[in-house]
Amino acid sequence: MAFRKAICKPSSFFYFAIKHKSTQKQSFSGQGVCLSYRNYQEPGSSGPPVVITHGLMGNKDNWHSLSKLWGKKGRQVITVDVRNHGESPHTQSMDYFLMSEDIINLLDELSIDKACLLGHSMGGKMSMVTALQHPERVDSLIVVDVSPTVSPRAKTYPAFLQMMLKIQVQLYMQQDLPVSEARKIAINMLKEVEPESLVRQFLASNLIQKNNRFVWKVYLDSIINNFSDICGFPQFTNVQYDGPTLFVGGSESKYISESEEPEIKRLFPKSQIQHIEGAGHWVHSDKPSAFLDVVNKFLKEHQE
Repeated sequence: MAFRKAICKPSSFFYFAIKHKSTQKQSFSGQGVCLSYRNYQEPGSSGPPVVITHGLMGNKDNWHSLSKLWGKKGRQVITVDVRNHGESPHTQSMDYFLMSEDIINLLDELSIDKACLLGHSMGGKMSMVTALQHPERVDSLIVVDVSPTVSPRAKTYPAFLQMMLKIQVQLYMQQDLPVSEARKIAINMLKEVEPESLVRQFLASNLIQKNNRFVWKVYLDSIINNFSDICGFPQFTNVQYDGPTLFVGGSESKYISESEEPEIKRLFPKSQIQHIEGAGHWVHSDKPSAFLDVVNKFLKEHQE
């Protein structure tokens, strides 16, 4: 199992407002970054590699257990930290065209001609844009609980992002506090803006101690600066990805609703949409066995 770290850079801060971008294909900007990744590969791996991208505030370790299972079954899996997350570089700019460029750079570095892209939430949007921009590099596409539209929680995200800034300020100078205690404080403060306990714990897991100071592992300033791009989705015209595509949603989630199916079919005409009963937004964590069954069937059918 290979692992690579990437070097991070500083950035600046400003506020945000949701907006849409109308576009066709964009050329490379040259601003792609070198992503941190983990490679799961057993001898005799077959089929196109699966490249997995996580959601907002996540990291490549969110997919460790499932990636190990796929790796043991003969499929090469590569999990990545997207820019401004995990151990990938921190940058001022963050939109889906740049993030797509990051993925293409990674495929080039690993000498991968075509891959199956699997992305959850923000990672799903990143994977969709990559497929629309570079269909020749995408063998198939799996999108987990997100649509090519503005995210349903776009109006609630700013509150917890601002609370995360407040938490960092409050904890910044508390050098002697154990990380576990600092995270408990963060979880308690997040109650003001986030009702779900698991989400609060997930967010607090990004709190780390660096140089005797508590900071967020994600580059929070850049995420806030580019919030409108992250929560939105580019409005593509005259562009489609006509490769095999699977959308997997949770029955308890609002991220893939009936009203969004026409747009999904417009951009991804060969897509199939499935909802896993009893799962929420974190489909792969809520119902891992059912999720594996659906994805494995798709991968097997496509490989055959």
